[in-house]
Amino acid sequence: MSNTEIVGLDARPLTGKTILVTRPEEGASRMGEILADLGACVRVAPMIRIAEPQDWTPADAAVRALDAYQWIIFTSANGPKFLAKRLGTLGISPEAVPAETSILAVGPATAAAVEKHLGRAPDMVAVKYMAEGVVDLFKGEDVTGRRVLLARAKEGRDAIPKALLKMGAVVDDVAVYRTTPLGREALREVWGELEGGKIDMLTFTSSSALAGFMRAAGEETAKEWMKRASVASIGPATTATAREWGVAPDVEAAESTIPGMARAIVAYYGKPERGERAS
Repeated sequence: MSNTEIVGLDARPLTGKTILVTRPEEGASRMGEILADLGACVRVAPMIRIAEPQDWTPADAAVRALDAYQWIIFTSANGPKFLAKRLGTLGISPEAVPAETSILAVGPATAAAVEKHLGRAPDMVAVKYMAEGVVDLFKGEDVTGRRVLLARAKEGRDAIPKALLKMGAVVDDVAVYRTTPLGREALREVWGELEGGKIDMLTFTSSSALAGFMRAAGEETAKEWMKRASVASIGPATTATAREWGVAPDVEAAESTIPGMARAIVAYYGKPERGERAS
């Protein structure tokens, strides 16, 4: 994606800014490339690793009963990716989801992953890239007694299943992947720069990455670093986690995607009073 597509002009508006990317390695490269193309000096310290669940039993049971579900919900691009991988392991075609079963995706990145890994476009895409967006899509639907498969991370928030259960749905909340914190060692190469206030912005694209950062550095140390740098959140859910830790992000992306986050960062530094890191 070009600078023009992101910020509307051919420029390098982040020149002179050093930005830390904390996404898992696969996503970090894409985000790093976009920020570097915009002129930033990018540092990468993935705070979590995405891995298969330790126990596939609940997911396997769901896979063998796909035709029993009226809806399948994916809240991140990792959901369809890991589900398709498991289907392949079990000798089942990734395109085995019945046509009668509606697929719901949270945001465009998840929708693209559904199409890529499961061979069909989702039937519905949540406009709000968080739990509330999913629940909004069910307004007006009679879900009483109908089955919903929520295929996501083991550590997912309980807002979606709680809301759907309240509406009368039968929800199978199944882990198809898990997030593992990488700990203090993940910060080894950037520790000195963080201590010296040489990083202008810390970016967080998930609640788990933010929590992993706070625990890896130690809460007191992390908050000291955040006083020296600006903090960017990809959206309301990550911002809520930051606030639980007593941190108020300086930037929250209006669109919870990597390009959306890049636009928000560019806009933040485009404001004269925010163009320089506070001393």
